[in-house]
Amino acid sequence: MFPYLEDAACHGSDPDQFYAESGAVIMRAKSQCARCTIQRQCLEWAIKREEFGVWGGMTARERAELRREWGVRLIPAGVA
Repeated sequence: MFPYLEDAACHGSDPDQFYAESGAVIMRAKSQCARCTIQRQCLEWAIKREEFGVWGGMTARERAELRREWGVRLIPAGVA
């Protein structure tokens, strides 16, 4: 799991909002990320490790696009 979670603005929030399909819910999740002091670390971690959800202020689709542009591959789940 994300190593800095205890410092994140989302710590203790309902995780379902970060895996929503609705545009309004996604925007709320992104706005919470925008206020987070560790947004950058979260995004850097998620680009390599998270296929789904809003992480570091970006949706799964946005991160996938960055991975393609940067030539980054997802690290399989369970690999340290």
